[in-house]
Amino acid sequence: MKIHYNDNEVSLIRLCKKGDAKAQYRLYKLYCKGMYNVAIRMTNDKSLAEDVLQDAFVKAFSEIDKLKNEKAFGGWLKRIVINRSIDVTRKEKMFYAEVENLGSDDHEIAVEIESDFSPERIHHFIKQLPDGAREILVLRALEGYKHAEIGEKLGISESTAKTQFFRAKQLLVKMMQDETGFRKISEGATA
Repeated sequence: MKIHYNDNEVSLIRLCKKGDAKAQYRLYKLYCKGMYNVAIRMTNDKSLAEDVLQDAFVKAFSEIDKLKNEKAFGGWLKRIVINRSIDVTRKEKMFYAEVENLGSDDHEIAVEIESDFSPERIHHFIKQLPDGAREILVLRALEGYKHAEIGEKLGISESTAKTQFFRAKQLLVKMMQDETGFRKISEGATA
């Protein structure tokens, strides 16, 4: 998600620093949908995502004086949402198993996704991944974090982050292939 700003947002942030509730509401309306999408991808639970969103905005508005560059608000808020999502999922007793390194520093695999998979369908598959795999996939593939950053945020080694990202992608591809195979079998039966 690319964070954009404009002069109106900078003005709203400056008003928020003065405690203006209307400015806080308007800023919330500008960012709530995008931040909710980040939270839902991280938690895979609507209720938890709503809690994360609320906590993130409360924290952002209570600590907005610490923000030096008003133009960085979107990225700063996104980090708060991601960190809060990680905290919440940890409280839900999500554990990461340390796994052996697969023997290669490059765990990236090339994946061709058939054009008939909509972004909504791909999101559906991502939601079906186990919690740890989904969280790492979202942080790496969708949010652009490096493996070292993911490891630091989640309290796991960089190697484990790489391995779990690789396995999450493999699971995602397998789910998509399984559905494609199922479609081809059912289409062949009707022909």
